Amino acid sequence: MTNNSMRLSIQDVSKRYDRDVWGLRDFSLELELGVLGLLGPNGAGKSTLMTIIATITQPTEGRILWNGTDIAQVPNDVRAVLGYLPQDFGVYPNLNAVEFLEYMAAIKGLSARTARQRIEELLDLVNLAPEARRRPLGGYSGGMRQRVGIAQALLNDPGLLIVDEPTAGLDPEERVRFRNLLSDLAGERIVILSTHIVTDVEAVATDIALIENGRLVRHALPEELLQAVEGKAWEVVVPSDELPALKERAIVSSTARRSDGVHARVVSDQRPDDGAVPDEATLEDAYLYVISGNGRA
Repeated sequence: MTNNSMRLSIQDVSKRYDRDVWGLRDFSLELELGVLGLLGPNGAGKSTLMTIIATITQPTEGRILWNGTDIAQVPNDVRAVLGYLPQDFGVYPNLNAVEFLEYMAAIKGLSARTARQRIEELLDLVNLAPEARRRPLGGYSGGMRQRVGIAQALLNDPGLLIVDEPTAGLDPEERVRFRNLLSDLAGERIVILSTHIVTDVEAVATDIALIENGRLVRHALPEELLQAVEGKAWEVVVPSDELPALKERAIVSSTARRSDGVHARVVSDQRPDDGAVPDEATLEDAYLYVISGNGRA
């Protein structure tokens, strides 16, 4: 599917679950072809937004337009071109991979002949071994089930692909393969990659939206986020008993205990310690810096 005019417009979307419990607040974003990395901590509102875009739930306030049409009013326009891998992807345990994908293809309106060819292509694409394809899904590992989930999301060659925490349960090699797959898909559709894993976003995202407490904190290109922490990454070595005090006065992104003390990676506007050594900033540093309340402009 190739359509250079595809556009998803999220306009002031809020979702209330209880009188004072909001999953999203005033969330606005304009998306065109490419991969959006929707990055935020668990519970930030990522899955809530994904289910609204996928027309599973409706916003309490605001609206989402697909090519100018309100998806709450005309959901079938976006459903026809939607591929969706939810965070909790369920399968029918007694069906094998081919049977399950045939069932999903029928729901999506694919003809039996088209479905057969597409299923074989996708199972090769997600690297599910031929001998595994005829085994019941109930006996699959988490990573194998996730591969089947990725395949079902791609069945209708979607123009809008939503993947929510897609690398959960995948081993490192599978995660790299999936990132490469997303990169290959990115040029001709809108892809939303929702995750709390910065390395997944770093590898494939053309732009990044940071979300916290249901609000859009920052929408920027990866290089713009990196510029926000240029000169602010440090390596500090401290005794173990001084680590809590360091965490109180600076953002500590990682630690490693060694014989000479704790080697801490720190993100700070000023040199956090006399012995601190400057280090090259990473996207994870930028994410922690912005989420902590800095660099939100």
